[in-house]
Amino acid sequence: MAKKGKKPIAGAVRPVATVSTPPQSSSVKLPVTPSSEPTPPKPRPTPPSDALIWFDKRVKWTLGAFAGLFLLFVLLKWHYVSLPIWNTILPDGSAPTRGLVAGTPKQIRMDDYAVGAPWILSNVINGFPEENEAIGGLKTPLLTVPVKHPVSVFKIGYWGFSFLDAERGYAWMYDSSPFVLVISAFLFFLLVSRNQYWLSLTGALTLLFSSGTVRWSFIPSAIIGYCCAAFVVAVYLFYERKPLRIALFSLLLIWIVCVYALILYPPYQIPLAYLFGMALVGYIINNRQTIFPLKAVGLKLVMLAGAVGLAALVLSSFFSDVQETLKAVTSTVYPGQRSETGGTGFIANWYSEYYSWFFSDQVFPKSWLNICELSHYLNFAPVIIPLTIALFVLNRRIDWMLAAAALFVVLMWVWIEIGFPAGLAKTSLMSMVPTRRAQIPMGVGCIVLLFLYLGAIRDAYQQVPLWANALAIAGVIAFVAYTAYVNVNDSDGLIKPYQTFMPVVFFSLMNALLVFTIPFRYRTAIFCAGLLIFLLPNVKANPLSKGLSPITDNSFYKTVRQLVVQDPQARWLVNGSQFISYMVTATGAKQITGVKYIPDRKHVFSVLDPQMKRDSAYNRYAHVTNQSYIDGKDSVIIVNQYEDGYVIAMDPCSPRMKKLNVKYQVFDHQPQPVEVRCMKSVATLGSLTIYQANP
Repeated sequence: MAKKGKKPIAGAVRPVATVSTPPQSSSVKLPVTPSSEPTPPKPRPTPPSDALIWFDKRVKWTLGAFAGLFLLFVLLKWHYVSLPIWNTILPDGSAPTRGLVAGTPKQIRMDDYAVGAPWILSNVINGFPEENEAIGGLKTPLLTVPVKHPVSVFKIGYWGFSFLDAERGYAWMYDSSPFVLVISAFLFFLLVSRNQYWLSLTGALTLLFSSGTVRWSFIPSAIIGYCCAAFVVAVYLFYERKPLRIALFSLLLIWIVCVYALILYPPYQIPLAYLFGMALVGYIINNRQTIFPLKAVGLKLVMLAGAVGLAALVLSSFFSDVQETLKAVTSTVYPGQRSETGGTGFIANWYSEYYSWFFSDQVFPKSWLNICELSHYLNFAPVIIPLTIALFVLNRRIDWMLAAAALFVVLMWVWIEIGFPAGLAKTSLMSMVPTRRAQIPMGVGCIVLLFLYLGAIRDAYQQVPLWANALAIAGVIAFVAYTAYVNVNDSDGLIKPYQTFMPVVFFSLMNALLVFTIPFRYRTAIFCAGLLIFLLPNVKANPLSKGLSPITDNSFYKTVRQLVVQDPQARWLVNGSQFISYMVTATGAKQITGVKYIPDRKHVFSVLDPQMKRDSAYNRYAHVTNQSYIDGKDSVIIVNQYEDGYVIAMDPCSPRMKKLNVKYQVFDHQPQPVEVRCMKSVATLGSLTIYQANP
């Protein structure tokens, strides 16, 4: 390029920025001078204007990675249930790490390893029957475990048992819940954040790894996931115009609704239905100009009606089969028909998750019951809600979806801390939601509120006077200091004041990042990174286990299983430890002890309590144990020990045993001769002895 102030030399070659194909006839290369202006960067692809969710390469790879991890875990028989704890509960000389890949099994989760796993194994071994007295009376399996019934089309967790072995079917069942959550929540946040990839991925992972999800063995995850999925499909159905896709979305939406309804856990389902229902209304209001007037309304209604009709064909047979069982469940003393009015407060407190690093399954304030009951979700709502109001005022525009999420959180706080009038509680169905269970859906609402807010303030910087920002930061620091004060005074001395310094600093910074009137660079990235770092230790909340070997390879299980195969119609009775009765259930044996979803009146209590004099003691979901009681009068005593447990006391050689076809009894101690006068020993394993009734 010529220097400034001088003319170019005549005949010189003009410099060019790029050269196309050089002349073939010449071996002389023309000089190339770089352009003085840099090549502009390639513009980042933007979502198409009509794309609700932009399935670009990143999104497709992410969804593929989630699916790949799920399939890998299933093929390797990996799951997160604390089954290896059986190696220490009922040791047989094998390694305590049998069935353990990584981590430490948690004894607190006995609902999974001591109740759920034996129930599932019992029904799998018996060929997926609709009746199984080892689990409970009537058609209990239809409500609790995998069965061969058309309703299984709505139970994703049970699909694995139809084409995989028992161990991989079990892994599929438990791994499918977090898989449903992370996929559905990722798509939900992509939709409502207008395709903010990293924000959406962090939102899904936050729901997945929060204490309220992982400490309950991911039980809430499927319920949250189906809500997210229903929201996404409903929005797509609103916008869709093509008949084939309308039919597809209609079928998918009704299927998801049926899957959700059949989970049958109202304490989570009812509040979460309110949360996502309110959020959907807010979304529609926000996007009313593009949604209305609705397209192909008649066709959509016809397709939805058709989908409902198809679902009804399947569900009608299910409800016909399970009607009597449902009536029996709602008539139990526990859990029975709940009638709550709220107002009993949190197990811990609204802010205890800020200090969750101080707690474990062994270390927690005793007044907070246990690590599962005290766990919920990080709560930024006390900072977000005032800032949301300020955002609406400064922008002179209301984000109705954000407002709906904030309203839900406030209403749940009222339910938990103050309560509703009895009439309102019953009408809204919140009477079925105990407050200690409501803290999970409320926490989910707080996370949804958080990520809706982060999405809303991406380009929402507003300049305000310096004193306003100073006041906001002072408010944030005061709030976080208050959380420290509450937890120090509420933790039975477990948390000392000096220990709260780092959590107070960390969450002061995190909450300060939410103040949209302060121009933080990389605000969202820093906040999301801090959030995931804080939640990372929760990965260790559950072990990584493999298969069912801690149960099926146990020597006691194998011994009992052999006897059950020889005489599958014989009933069993365990005298002593409840854990031994759980293991007997896993063998597929019929037994009187163990955990019963509802009492078996037809086969068992028609003999033990024909007059139903002790009905209130055993008419409940319960852990059932038996003790010897010999008074020469063939007495039977049934005593309710706990809300979910009762003990039977009777003569092991009572004539009732023959009526019940009890042929095998297990003693966890050396029995007295009078206790076993009518039977003979058939196996001894350490302190355990199995006796068979004499002919």
